[in-house]
Amino acid sequence: MISDRALLQSIRSVGDSFRGRLGVCARTVDDAREIRLAADAVFPAASSIKIYVLYALLAAAERGTLNLDDRLEVGGSARQPGSGVLYHLTPGIRPTIRDLATLMMMISDNTAMLMLVNRLGRQTINDCIESLGLAQTRCGDWSRFATEYANSMSFGHGSPGEFCDFLLAMRRGELLGTSSGAIFWNILRIQKYIEPLRRLLPASPWAREFALPEPVWVASKSGALDDCCCESGFVYLAQGGWVISVMLCGLQVEEISRAERAISEISHQVYLAWSPSIEGESE
Repeated sequence: MISDRALLQSIRSVGDSFRGRLGVCARTVDDAREIRLAADAVFPAASSIKIYVLYALLAAAERGTLNLDDRLEVGGSARQPGSGVLYHLTPGIRPTIRDLATLMMMISDNTAMLMLVNRLGRQTINDCIESLGLAQTRCGDWSRFATEYANSMSFGHGSPGEFCDFLLAMRRGELLGTSSGAIFWNILRIQKYIEPLRRLLPASPWAREFALPEPVWVASKSGALDDCCCESGFVYLAQGGWVISVMLCGLQVEEISRAERAISEISHQVYLAWSPSIEGESE
């Protein structure tokens, strides 16, 4: 069995190859194993902050202050460049709030995200985050994304430890009702990109759609800007699972692709160390 000390040392060596900072937190659902590397440090969250927008949206739906089936018209200042497709479509289409949430997570659509932030109110989202006791996490001002793209901290920040605390509480059903919690995880599992956390794991992003067996699945949200790269999520195994957050910042733009590969490598190392089903090793 790979010890957590050896695992952490191996992960630390990955970070040593970058000029910027690396933060990692991972914890099994049963609290049996945990690793932390700069887990309490604050990093730019980039599009990973959309996880909290989804949570605040579902919390508002539970309170009855919005209906997920209501439709919002795409157009005007909410149309934002960057990831996603709505920015490139003819204005005037009217997706449901649930559709916008799905686009925000599935293909990281920035327009969908800003429309939802405008519907909720950024202060409401941050009040929701603060109510969870997450002092290092905040959603920034995405309305200025097109003009302040290089200022990564202005769009949101958080720490690997707080991302894991939140996702673990969600997985344990402590924050939303059963129905809303199911929506959260269903949407978070929809990924049309092969995101870094899952890239080297035996997890297919298409298995659920084709009703194939899923011994391993990943529900996560990644993010990247010119100087940062991150992903936070939950890795499911039938015998258990873990939450994990990997965040890098202070990068050079040419390091982003390598940083994404580093997240994949770290995720794979945790899988090899913690999976109870790897070949030749029993639970």
